[in-house]
Amino acid sequence: MNWDLKYYPAYWQGKKLAYPDVPRGHPKFAQSMTLGNLVFVSGCGGKDNSSGAPAPQGVGDQVKVALDKARSALETAGSSMENIVKTFFLIRDLDDYADVRKSETEYYQEHAPYLLEHPPAATLMVVPGLANPAYQVEYEVIGAIDRARADWGVTYYSEYWGGKKLAYPHVPMEHAKFARSEVVGKLVIVSGCQALDHDTVKVETADFSEQTRICLDKVKIGMEETGGSLDTLAKTVVFIKTIDDLGLYREVEQAYFREHAPQLAENPPASTAIIVSELPRPEFLVEVEAFGVAGGADPAWALKNYPGGAYAAAAVSAGNLVFVSGCDGSDPGTGAMAADGVTGQITQALDKVRAAMDRAGSSMDRMLKTSMMLKNIDDYPIMRETELAYYEKHAPRLVSHPPVSTFMQLPAITSPEALFQIDVTGIL
Repeated sequence: MNWDLKYYPAYWQGKKLAYPDVPRGHPKFAQSMTLGNLVFVSGCGGKDNSSGAPAPQGVGDQVKVALDKARSALETAGSSMENIVKTFFLIRDLDDYADVRKSETEYYQEHAPYLLEHPPAATLMVVPGLANPAYQVEYEVIGAIDRARADWGVTYYSEYWGGKKLAYPHVPMEHAKFARSEVVGKLVIVSGCQALDHDTVKVETADFSEQTRICLDKVKIGMEETGGSLDTLAKTVVFIKTIDDLGLYREVEQAYFREHAPQLAENPPASTAIIVSELPRPEFLVEVEAFGVAGGADPAWALKNYPGGAYAAAAVSAGNLVFVSGCDGSDPGTGAMAADGVTGQITQALDKVRAAMDRAGSSMDRMLKTSMMLKNIDDYPIMRETELAYYEKHAPRLVSHPPVSTFMQLPAITSPEALFQIDVTGIL
């Protein structure tokens, strides 16, 4: 199987988004990176980077700008918008949800009609802030270069609510529309799963533990439908609305694994918990998206665990992909938060990423994609300066070739003291 890696730089008004082309505190990331038949595109905000024109005021217009940028990135990488298999929308206000979905559907009508009947796996979250104060949306995508590529083809699994396929025109333009899962090669991508009853289209419980189990049931169904199982789960991303529920989520998850996949109770998947302002419906308390390996033995997609201990980051490889658990600024041995403010926490978090990549037999220079998270938006320039200084010392290739990246401000990180978290996907 071909796992070739290619890098496509991003530009901001003619300047490459890498040091020293832009200042140390400036955003720095790739436009996209391809690995085999996969395309990873950095988060696209609602401002045109090439012209420098102000971001439109209307959220629908910002969606169009963001999707224009994603389409351009995909085409530059030799793909197309119709080959999107996963989207991650970040928005600032839940009241904008209908406009965002309507604008997305209208855009697909014009530029990617295949996605109307075959919408991507998807997750959408509400967060307090994005990289630019004018941004109301950010749009991150994973795509395939060629849906029919030998050994790397795409398989689509539809989702249904109330007997209706979650695709246009089966549901209105402003309605949620996504696949249950998509498989590229053997990589399974499961859409964000919530506690919605798909028959009644209602949330039947307000109990957090029960909602968690329903979400995990759906992840299990999504994996099994592809011929895989919970045992072939590589990574979960967990979205919750209050930090107080994080410990309870992990307790329920551990009990669920003991019951349904005992192997995961001992060697859990890599996992990142993200505290958000809102989920797509006010009654949702938790949402879980997942990545794993489809059924059918294939040595090219071997699944391997690299545990990190109680506070260190775990890593799981699926083929040549490496998924790393979310890393905050806590000490990997004691769990104590770094004492010297946000700079110390960012450095400690990057130390944990580097250690996890090393344990997997890779290196920090092989990071493919990051999600950067801050509690305080004013720390953004410090974050970029600290990140760059760390790369200069430990991963010099990333200075000129920064990874694909998405940024979000969160209401909280992993504890009341936490100021920063990073989520990483790398390659062997």
